Amino acid sequence: LPWGGCNIFRMTSEETLKEFNLRVTKIRLAVLDSLSQSVGALSYSVLQEALDKFDRTTLYRTLLTLSDHGLIHKAYEAKGESYYARCFGCTGIDHKHEHLHLKCSKCGGVECVEISEQLKANLAQLPFEEVNIYAKGPCASCAA
Repeated sequence: LPWGGCNIFRMTSEETLKEFNLRVTKIRLAVLDSLSQSVGALSYSVLQEALDKFDRTTLYRTLLTLSDHGLIHKAYEAKGESYYARCFGCTGIDHKHEHLHLKCSKCGGVECVEISEQLKANLAQLPFEEVNIYAKGPCASCAA
């Protein structure tokens, strides 16, 4: 593993970048911090608004770099809008996400939802190269 068995869940954004041999830059720190502090995935437009001191091209390239190194992933994409979430324990070659991505039909948020052990076991038996499971409906907060 590129993260050498360290506890990536407890690392700061700066430590994470160093562990993955990435240069520490203000925008990389800002993106990782934003996604780490978010309960769900954040859309590109929300990230762009929150990180408005950085230009769009730099933000886009940063998202690609962090995704290529397994630090974030594109959680959902719809109507030209991409949503990004923080990865923990992935690599640039192997994104392992054993959850589905739910797009709330009421508030518009995107969140990760754990899937059953039975579904995980069934998927593990099939020769998929990549699995992405998307769902749309009210999130737990909006359904209550």
